[in-house]
Amino acid sequence: MYYKGKRIGSNVYTKGKYGKRNHWPTDTDNPYLYSYGRYPTKLQEEDLPECFVPIRSRVIHYMDGYVRTCGITDIKYTWVKLNHLFKDDYIYVSYHGKLSEKISECGYVSVGDYDVCVCGNDIVDIVVAAEKYSGFDTAEVRTEIEKKRVWLRDHEPEYYARAVGEDKDIFEIFREKGFIK
Repeated sequence: MYYKGKRIGSNVYTKGKYGKRNHWPTDTDNPYLYSYGRYPTKLQEEDLPECFVPIRSRVIHYMDGYVRTCGITDIKYTWVKLNHLFKDDYIYVSYHGKLSEKISECGYVSVGDYDVCVCGNDIVDIVVAAEKYSGFDTAEVRTEIEKKRVWLRDHEPEYYARAVGEDKDIFEIFREKGFIK
């Protein structure tokens, strides 16, 4: 893919480079982005098309970065029954075909064949952008996110009151608060 005459060849760009094992990211003040957090590029933030959504995920060591939301062929959202919204939940994205899914002996979902995995609050932004830029039907993902919201409301009411507050679809709440457009 080319944009503004520059080759955009990665699905993920980061502001900084992964550090060596068990170390914090490095080179975070460099204006140039890293492809997949490893490979230096000559791209800057303003060189990316608008289908690249800003993220900050534990998956990329809490570095700031961008994930491509155009060309998505499949998305899967997995969540855990813990006392917070999205922190340990994951969205898996594929640009090349369907994702595979296995259920472990303990009942956990294991997703494979993904190109990008993101956890945290950016999940909602990725879902909205996938609809906009890929035309991807996210009804199944939205249903799972709603199940998580309802579970959190019913099982962690004090946290839910502080973190979410209202008892309605999380996408509506985020849109009203200006978190998504």
